[in-house]
Amino acid sequence: MAHTIHIGLLEDDPVVGEMLVLAFTRAGWRCSHHTTVSAMTTALATVSFDLLVLDWVLPDGTAETIIRQVRNRPGEDVPILIESLKDDEARMVRALQLGADDYVVKPLRLAEVKARIEALLRRRRGVAVEWPSSGPFEVDMGRGLLLLDGVPVNMTRTEFGLICYLFQHAGELLTRDRLLREVWGTVPDLDTRTVDNHVSRLRKKLGLGPQRGVEIVTVHGYGYRLEVAPERVQ
Repeated sequence: MAHTIHIGLLEDDPVVGEMLVLAFTRAGWRCSHHTTVSAMTTALATVSFDLLVLDWVLPDGTAETIIRQVRNRPGEDVPILIESLKDDEARMVRALQLGADDYVVKPLRLAEVKARIEALLRRRRGVAVEWPSSGPFEVDMGRGLLLLDGVPVNMTRTEFGLICYLFQHAGELLTRDRLLREVWGTVPDLDTRTVDNHVSRLRKKLGLGPQRGVEIVTVHGYGYRLEVAPERVQ
């Protein structure tokens, strides 16, 4: 019987917590959600997680307590992903120095969160982290960059999350609602034109089309599909 990935989530915001639990469940992972440092500490005493996703500031302390608890265990190598605020570079550096493996910046983008989790899980299994390379494009998740002919492309986080999701699901027909849910994290104030605008910017910024061997095709009334010419798939 295949092993089901078990994620320990420490997040006190009920909206963010529910969003992540739903996303993890849809990905086929099991998730145990805790809202305080003390609750997570108790869980770690009896449960073996495959990966931890930790918000930094909690009602009764910070994720530093959990990182120290996990990293002080002999032979413990569970990957740790930290949630951090955009402008708190010192906190991110502190978390990495303590032993966290990676971080994501709030507001969270589900496609980015899941991509980083998958990369950490592959790393733990000792498998090289490989992202689709399509023609001149290559995704470097470690640095959060899209490379065009080896040169980093200047992109917003949302643009990066969207192109990552499209590459992950190349050839698959994706509705606008699905893209909003997976990339933007089900933001109720956004309409599907937001997706259209971002796709338009990606096409122009990346020069997508037959000449690149990579296209984002519009399926009218439905959504989009990323198509990669067979000879360009590496």
